Amino acid sequence: MIKKAIVLLCLLVLPWVSMEAAQPDFLYKILSSRNWRATEARKVVRLSPEDQEFIHFSTEKQLDRIVEKYWSDAAEFAILKVDTSKIEGELVYEANPGRENKYWHLYEGGIPFEAIAEAKVVYREPPSRGALDIVRIGDPVLRQRARSLSVEEILSPKIQKLIEDMIYTMRDAPGVGLAAPQVGQSLQLLVVEDVYCSYLTPEQLEKRERREVPLHVVINPTLTIEEAEVAEFFEGCISIPMIGIVPRAKAVRVDCLNEKGEPVTLHAKGWHARILQHEIDHLHGVLNIDRSIQETLTTDENAQKFWKDKSEEEVKSQMTKSE
Repeated sequence: MIKKAIVLLCLLVLPWVSMEAAQPDFLYKILSSRNWRATEARKVVRLSPEDQEFIHFSTEKQLDRIVEKYWSDAAEFAILKVDTSKIEGELVYEANPGRENKYWHLYEGGIPFEAIAEAKVVYREPPSRGALDIVRIGDPVLRQRARSLSVEEILSPKIQKLIEDMIYTMRDAPGVGLAAPQVGQSLQLLVVEDVYCSYLTPEQLEKRERREVPLHVVINPTLTIEEAEVAEFFEGCISIPMIGIVPRAKAVRVDCLNEKGEPVTLHAKGWHARILQHEIDHLHGVLNIDRSIQETLTTDENAQKFWKDKSEEEVKSQMTKSE
C-alpha cells in the first residue's frame, strides 16, 4: 500500500517538475532603444554588459515583472520574442545567486538575428523625430571629396540645424561618430561622441585605449599623425554592413573649427584617435574597408558567429593564412 502511494505521488509530482523545467518554444529578451536600433541596422543582436557572463531571458509570465522592476523609467525599449530552437548555446533554468525566482539563462552562446520571431517597441513617451537617412555604400557621395565651410556658413541656421540633426542621427544609429557625407551632404563636417565604454570589459578598454569621449563637432579638419605606431582592431561603419581589421595610428592631432566657427586643436589617442581618422576619411571619399586588411572583411553576423571571442591577432592569423 505504501509503495502504491509513493508511485502515485511520483506520477502526480514528476509531470509538474518536467513542465517547469521544459524548455519553452519562445523566450523574451528586452533591449534598450539604442541596442535595438543597432540590432536592426546591423542584423546582429546587440546586448548590454549585464549579458556578458550569460544572457538573461524571461518567460511570457515573467515579462511584466521584469519590465516593472528594471524598465519602469525607460522612455523606450524593445521586447524580443525569441525562438529557442534557433539560439546557440546552453539554456539553463536557474535562480540568480541569493535569489529564489528561477529564470532561463543562456551560456556560451548568442541570439542570431533570425531567431527573433517578433519585436515590439514600447514607447512611454512619443518617439523622437529628426533622424536623417544614413547613406549606404554605393552612393556616389561617399566617394566624393567634401568641400570646406566658411565661418558664415557654419553660423547659418541651415548648418546649425544640420549639426543638431547629425548629433541626433549619430545617437539614434547608434554610433560614435558621423560625417556629413554619411547623411548625403558633401561637407567637411563631422560629430563625435563615445559613451559606450560600459559595454566593454576593463581588459578590452585597456587594450583599445578607450575611454568616454564627450560630444564635439569637427569642421574643416586637418589631421596630423603624432605617433607612427599603429594599432589593429575590427572597425565598423554605419554606412557599410561589413567590418574588418583596420590599422590606425595610435595618436593624432586635428586642427579644425568647432560649431561656433572657432579654431580648435584636438590631441587624441587610442580609440578617440581611431574615430577621428575614420570620420575624416569620410570627408576625403575613403571608407574603412579601403584601409582594412582585406582578408579579414566579414559581415557583422559572421563576426559575432565566428570571431567574437578571438583577438584580432588570432583572427588575422586564421583568416589570412594561405592554403
